[in-house]
Amino acid sequence: MLFLRQVKYEIKNIIRSKFILIIGILILAICIASPIISLIGQKSRTDMYYPMVARGVMTSVVYDRPWYPGEYEEEPIIVDGVTIKSDNPFFWNVKSLIDERGYMENDKGNFSSPEVLDLILGVMEAEQKFYVDLAGHITEHGDYRVELAWAGREIICDKFVYEHNHLPKEQLYEAMSYRMGYEPDIFDEKFINITPEEKLAALDEIDEQLNSLYKVVETNDFPLFVDLRIKQERHNIEDIKERIAIQEKIIIDDPSQEEWVSEYIEQMKNEIELIETNNIPTLEYRLQNNIIPGEDIWQNTALSNIEMNKRELMYRKILTEEEFNRERYLVEQYKTYARYVSTMEAERDEINNQIVIAERSLDAGKPDMSFEPFGSRNRTFEFLSYSSFVAMFAILIGGWLMASEFQQGTIRLLIIRPKTRTKILMAKFLSALIIFLVLYILGSFLNMITNGICFGFKDFTYPNFTISGEINFFAYYLPKFAVCIMPAIFTFSLSFLLSVLIRNIAVAIIIPIALYIGSTIMMQILVYGNSVAKWIAFTPIPYMEFTSFFNRYSVVKSAIQKGIPLGIGYGILMLVSLSVIFVILSIFTFKRRDITN
Repeated sequence: MLFLRQVKYEIKNIIRSKFILIIGILILAICIASPIISLIGQKSRTDMYYPMVARGVMTSVVYDRPWYPGEYEEEPIIVDGVTIKSDNPFFWNVKSLIDERGYMENDKGNFSSPEVLDLILGVMEAEQKFYVDLAGHITEHGDYRVELAWAGREIICDKFVYEHNHLPKEQLYEAMSYRMGYEPDIFDEKFINITPEEKLAALDEIDEQLNSLYKVVETNDFPLFVDLRIKQERHNIEDIKERIAIQEKIIIDDPSQEEWVSEYIEQMKNEIELIETNNIPTLEYRLQNNIIPGEDIWQNTALSNIEMNKRELMYRKILTEEEFNRERYLVEQYKTYARYVSTMEAERDEINNQIVIAERSLDAGKPDMSFEPFGSRNRTFEFLSYSSFVAMFAILIGGWLMASEFQQGTIRLLIIRPKTRTKILMAKFLSALIIFLVLYILGSFLNMITNGICFGFKDFTYPNFTISGEINFFAYYLPKFAVCIMPAIFTFSLSFLLSVLIRNIAVAIIIPIALYIGSTIMMQILVYGNSVAKWIAFTPIPYMEFTSFFNRYSVVKSAIQKGIPLGIGYGILMLVSLSVIFVILSIFTFKRRDITN
């Protein structure tokens, strides 16, 4: 009981220090101000920047130029009675076609004949009319119908070729290669070497596709949009299969090209697999659940995450050892094939985990934290980095606590009290420990409440998802919250030891801060350097920022993928053990050392 009274007395003494108190209050103010500043910044970004493609909109080929109010704003274009403003998704498509046609009409010497130029101008006019039709109905960049632009442009060009395939093949091919880059063999097979009946059938199919496309554009018919997109994807599969057949014939005709042609064929087969297992099922899922691309809902983020990760997996094939040895840059990066395989497998596992989490979130109808990046949960979780501020505060108190007694000469008054030196020292240690732990808990709690006020408390009611299932957010968050304070306890114990050993406030504070900051720099150098320094796993260096263990992309994740055996459990055990050793050394030194000032 007397010891607890001593601890309480020491807490009051620390709080009486205006310098320590002001810093503590400023840190708490940051916890409250951070969400408010984020809210103001988010509103400002929404007002100042119009994104090219809204959340969940699939790839499209509107002119690749985002619109920033005031920067690229130009006078509206009026074409065929349609006024197209500069913020329209198709403004730059139409404008670029108008400008290019004007340039080409004034400079006719770039093509083999005037007939080729006329063909090019003709197909560009058809493209322009198509974009104008779209611009008359679609005015928002986030509109899911924007995606129809690429397929529609291809259909328009195909129709133009069919309608003009009676012209000399060389002229027609030169013109269409300029606009679309057709392959010669495919061009001949698809457009030239066909019967009149096949031509009429192709034109009928194109007219049907265009009618469906314009109906989607004009009536905003989402089910028809999905049906049209699925047909387009299946048409893409057929086109790819035709290209594969042509490449296989090349191998037969010229076996010397087999290696690189086979790689190209493999890429096309992967693309077919991706369409069949990813693109089409995603479209069917959207229709079934009425998830419209472009709407600002978490389901779009989850679906985009699945699509992106599945595509990434397609390109993360693990090479054979022979293929690995041929790639010099891989050998230089990974040194050994085993390390390369280990890293690639870890990366693929992480990608698969993200896919599983997204799928489980969609199946449950509840958003994982990662799909609400501006939600209260995500902001609260990101604020775990607040532990760095607390660590600096802990170093400040630890270095000041005993060294100030020595430098001010009040240590003599302290030890003449009827207490053992161990109790005196431990009372000071525990009082400081309690203060910065309370600061950590209170600051995080205030930040969480402020996030809820600014971004909604409802977000906290949703679970997070893991490979093993779903987990309540607070059950997910609190263990990580506890882990992140460990570096602060470690650095506090070190600065406290130095304040007893060196008896100089500045030195006792500066050395731990330098070690704390230096560990981050050292991690970057060792992990991203040429050699893999596995020995750092057995030092405190990687564990000075436990938040890195919880981020998908971080230096710690890179270290683990490179085979460095980092583990949270081992890190906690190391920091706790070293902290206990520092405390024991502090007690031993304080008990043995004579008080001379």
